[in-house]
Parts: sequence; structure tokens; C-alpha cells
Amino acid sequence: MLVKEVLKTNVAACAPDDDVAKAVGRMQERNCGFLPVVDSGGGLAGVITDRDIAMALGRHPYRQPTKIAVRDTMSRPVFSCFVDENLKVVLATMAKHHLRRLPVIDKVGHLQGVVSIDDIVLAPKRRGAPSAEEIVEHLRGIYARPTLEALPS
Repeated sequence: MLVKEVLKTNVAACAPDDDVAKAVGRMQERNCGFLPVVDSGGGLAGVITDRDIAMALGRHPYRQPTKIAVRDTMSRPVFSCFVDENLKVVLATMAKHHLRRLPVIDKVGHLQGVVSIDDIVLAPKRRGAPSAEEIVEHLRGIYARPTLEALPS
């Protein structure tokens, strides 16, 4: 089963120059905690999560959210996948990097959508789909606590 069979394409995004207040507003509108960050050329520049925002506000308790740029808060490096990638490979990437969501890009790096662990779990059972055992095995990796060596510097 391929990513293009389960990804969400109508996703909200933000720009690196947006402020975190705008990102929070977009998350609130869409009832999500994750936004891909897309540059002016349409390329994937990073992702920002509600946790990234909370950490930024904690580091700068006296700065207004309108004065903190998404580019200074977003997660990097960004891990992504391709629309034609096999879901079993995507699950392995998610487990390796402890991620529940991945931006989906085309061959030139433009955002096509987002695939989440929920999308994979709820995917209809088809030939080539990850088995329940494979999903559970990768969930263990996703939710495992990363070691200090595995954290980006």
C-alpha cells in the first residue's frame, strides 16, 4: 500500500516568516497540533508542532507570540516521505525518528499532504497494507523515549 492511498491532502501550513500566534490560530482553526512550514517557492522548510510552540514560549516568557517567528521555532531537520512510498517504509521512518506525522512531498520537495499514524491505522485492509503486528511494532518505536544521542543538536 502506498502513501498516496491514505494521505490527507487538504492540510494547513504556514510560512517561515509567520509568527507563532498565526501558527497557533491556524492549528486552532484546523484542530491540529502540527503544521508543515512551506517556503515562498512551495518547498518544505520544516514543521512546527504545538510542543515546539510551547517550548519557544517557555524559553521566551516575556516575548509576545506575535514577536516569535516560526523559522526560529520549527523543528529541523524535517523528515518526510514521498507520495509513491510504501507505507511499511514510512512506518519504519516514523519509528526510527519517533514521529507520528510526516509531511508528504513530491520529487522536487513541494508539499503534497501529510500522513499520520492514525491514517495508517485506519487505512482499509488491502493487499500490501501493513499488518496489525507491523503497526504495533512500529508504534513501540514511535512512542519509545529517544536517547540523548538520538536527539538533534
